[in-house]
Amino acid sequence: MTLLAAIINPTTGAVAGPGTGAGSHPIVLTPGAAPPPPPPTSSAFPNPIPPSAWSLAPSDPALTNAASFLTASLVSCSSIPRLHTLLASFFATLSQSLSLPLPPPALPAAIRALAPYFPAAIASAVASKAASLGEYDVLLALAESRLLPHPPADLISSLSDADCADLVCAVLRQAADVRSSEILAALRCFLSPVSEKAYDAMVAVKGRWKDAAVLAVDRCREKGAGKKKKEVDAVARRAAMLLMMGHDGFTSPEVCLHYLFASGNVDAVVLGAAVAELDGGEVVRLMRYLSKWIAKYRKFSEALACPEGVGMLGLEQCDSVPSFGAVARALGVVLDNHFSHLVLNADVREDLRAVEVMVRELAAEAESSGLILDLVCRLQQDK
Repeated sequence: MTLLAAIINPTTGAVAGPGTGAGSHPIVLTPGAAPPPPPPTSSAFPNPIPPSAWSLAPSDPALTNAASFLTASLVSCSSIPRLHTLLASFFATLSQSLSLPLPPPALPAAIRALAPYFPAAIASAVASKAASLGEYDVLLALAESRLLPHPPADLISSLSDADCADLVCAVLRQAADVRSSEILAALRCFLSPVSEKAYDAMVAVKGRWKDAAVLAVDRCREKGAGKKKKEVDAVARRAAMLLMMGHDGFTSPEVCLHYLFASGNVDAVVLGAAVAELDGGEVVRLMRYLSKWIAKYRKFSEALACPEGVGMLGLEQCDSVPSFGAVARALGVVLDNHFSHLVLNADVREDLRAVEVMVRELAAEAESSGLILDLVCRLQQDK
């Protein structure tokens, strides 16, 4: 039945039966007349597809062989040109096997382009070899592409020994789990810089935080209209506050510590094992760093996490700001492990008293706010 026939004579379409599309949904133009009920639908499950009707595509033996060859060749690789040749060959095979566009000739750009398809096991082996050979551009590309959620055991230690503090920050930012030995190596790298090269790398990290904070402030000042602009403005304001908190008042080594304590995978027990190995000066510097964060959150109580700043504004530092809970737990770990040293040290006595005052005020505020929060939760449940 055509659309014109359905409009002229809708009753005919109603009885046309379920075999035609017009009969299933007739067009009724009579004012006040209710459309006929839709035809009954079957609730039976569709016929199952037999296993013989489908199959997975077979794996490409060329890709498997290339991955095995790369893994075996990395063991004996002793030069950067040889590493470049091995990676370029593997990337070409990977692109051809998965029908991907040819990767860029530069290895860091190729790693970023092929990151979703790069095997994690191979990425870890490549990172170890790149660190041992000093090919830090490849290592940085692997870290920025989040291909090292489980970094090799000696990676952070070797980077700390090489005074590559910026690479330590990049690895910590995307690590899913961190061992106590790696935490200790990172703490000593940031708390006790041993060379100008390490300190210059930390200064560069703080400079990127400043640039990100300025960019967030500029986004707040941009004029515009519309719902999307309001959402961006709200995210930019939250991001600007967080980045300002993480930049102002912190030294360059302390800014690098943000990446360690912003990680949600640092367990208190593992952190305690690392903190117990610090010397007196490192403990004092760590305690003062954490005290600064307590003071920041006490002054800017409205500060909230802003993960949207990474996706909407491209400010990767937004997910590297330690939360108040993480800072408080870390401060408790430091005090538990080195309380006697801190109490008997006359140089930090005033710092301890200031921390005590801030913690008491925050605890009192939390206790008074607990009743209100409980009341709000009960009202929400009553709805």
